[in-house]
Amino acid sequence: MIPALHLIMIVAAASSLCCVLGNRRTRSVTAVGGTVLMAAAMADLALGVVGLAPLLWTLILAGWALVAAGAARWRQGRAAVVHVDALHLLHQLGLVVVAGQIALCSAMAGGAGSSTGARAGLTHPHAMTVFVAVVCVAGALFVLAAAVMVLAGQRSRPERGNLLSMSVMTAAMALMPFG
Repeated sequence: MIPALHLIMIVAAASSLCCVLGNRRTRSVTAVGGTVLMAAAMADLALGVVGLAPLLWTLILAGWALVAAGAARWRQGRAAVVHVDALHLLHQLGLVVVAGQIALCSAMAGGAGSSTGARAGLTHPHAMTVFVAVVCVAGALFVLAAAVMVLAGQRSRPERGNLLSMSVMTAAMALMPFG
């Protein structure tokens, strides 16, 4: 089941990249960069292409989300009319959700420690349970928000494709720790 989930995640990340590149309205350096990083993370975690540790991918994705949010805030400050594009915001939140999911998969798969909590670096007995709940709820909320954006509003085909691809990737990653 795990190889199939990896394949789904890689295809979804590649599809998301195509949708971001194909949409002039929402295409930006931060959106393209984030999507490339997500695709690279999915490929690396599945195939070991780059060989980075999951924790490093978590930090890279979360860091890029912060950079993208800062760039969006800077652009808003320079614009005459403040407008927050929900798709860009959801893309940044998607980076954070994927980062959390990678960290969760890594923690559940094991590491240097002997117990699940020690492997995750979570010393409280219930910390892992809380971490699983937070990441699962965040993933579910992301997919729900993406579904609302697809169903409500005037979204172009590439925007709908991006939202659906990211949702499929999020759902596949949610199954990884249990597969």
